[in-house]
Amino acid sequence: MGQIPDGLREALRVPLVDAVMTRRSRRMGLGMSMPPGPLEYESPHPPVPLSELEEALLIWLGTGTTGLALGDLPGDGLTWMHTWSGRSWPCSCNSHSTSLFFTNDSGLYAVRPPEPPPGAGTAPFAGLSEEELLERLLDLYRASLTRLEEGRADLPDGEPGLFAFNAWSVNRPGTTFFVPVTDTTVEYLTLLFIYFDTKNRFSIVDELGGGRACGLDRWIARGRLGAVEMSLLDLEIRVLTSLNVEQAFICQNMNLALQALGLGGWMFTGFLPHHILGADPSHRGLGFDFITPQRSPRHAPRPVPVGRAGILEGLCPPYVADAREAVQRFLDQHEGAEGAASPYGRHEEVMRGRAHHSRETVEIVTAFVDYVLETYGRFPAVIDPMYVRLAFQAHHLDLGFYDRHYAPGAYARTHRDHFRLWHPEATPAGTAALLGGTAGPDA
Repeated sequence: MGQIPDGLREALRVPLVDAVMTRRSRRMGLGMSMPPGPLEYESPHPPVPLSELEEALLIWLGTGTTGLALGDLPGDGLTWMHTWSGRSWPCSCNSHSTSLFFTNDSGLYAVRPPEPPPGAGTAPFAGLSEEELLERLLDLYRASLTRLEEGRADLPDGEPGLFAFNAWSVNRPGTTFFVPVTDTTVEYLTLLFIYFDTKNRFSIVDELGGGRACGLDRWIARGRLGAVEMSLLDLEIRVLTSLNVEQAFICQNMNLALQALGLGGWMFTGFLPHHILGADPSHRGLGFDFITPQRSPRHAPRPVPVGRAGILEGLCPPYVADAREAVQRFLDQHEGAEGAASPYGRHEEVMRGRAHHSRETVEIVTAFVDYVLETYGRFPAVIDPMYVRLAFQAHHLDLGFYDRHYAPGAYARTHRDHFRLWHPEATPAGTAALLGGTAGPDA
């Protein structure tokens, strides 16, 4: 294990309140140029990429595994726990539907944290020394990375895929650019099993398709479904609103980590998601697969992002042949949680008390998914299988920009001291742009 940077020791001591109170979007990185205007500025320094440790800390605090979820639920609640792997952010039914992709000067990567092994503790990072923490975190981080492509990702660098007011600073040399991508199909199927079980007995009406019962007519006719009626559009909005917070949690975690580490960056929405994923033929983006459905009752067919083969595949065509395969693959993934590591001292006894779905409910869910596929040529019907709404960037700040244009308080001590504590070998003596000056905190 190499020497621990003084910056890490300092970061571990930054209070949460300080991180929250100093959180700001800080967009000017080393090597960047602000376009002509009231804040015009050209950085006199070359870009400095984040170190492996800086990226590892950001990513693990953003989306890393942190132990085991407690799953303190009755038997019917335990049914829908997809895994007992605890992450740095909460999610519905612990399904972890959002995956993190990032690019830097060396490549495009997918982050897939490993599941805790049998016997893993509920809080494996608690009580570790700084040296032990660093070693465990780096080991997990390295094991989680899959390099998808060499070199910085070919992302949009202006209109229409990236709004002009962001183009000067996004995905520039030296930056690390993060895109959380959410698979909506798993949460969708989870909600269907909950809504269609014998307790809830929902029915779904397709208001976009003439008020049809979404393939559920025979179960509605005999009273198995129909206790609550919901529209198809409302159902899909519920899926989306259950999931879009996941990207916000991940980005906010990393944003707070920026303050402790003394890095610049921000989260933003000023881009077109399909262009980031790869729909624009002039930019490969993240290299996602798209399909163009040929059936739609209301709209002309448009490309739909469905996944990246072998990395993140929606439970939808082309990765499954039909509705039955989609449901079966979901059940196989879900049932695998019974044999995974869990927090319970009496694991087998707890698992025996876990309620299971009925064959009839499986058939109802399958009929519904089949209706959506047959009617719309895609699943889900309206929302994207792969959903992107937020992006996040981290970089080293050019403090000279803030010293020139801002009153004191534009950055914190962690930003002022970052290069001295993290990269003393890269800090030219007396360089105010790296060491900070008038816009920083009082000494």
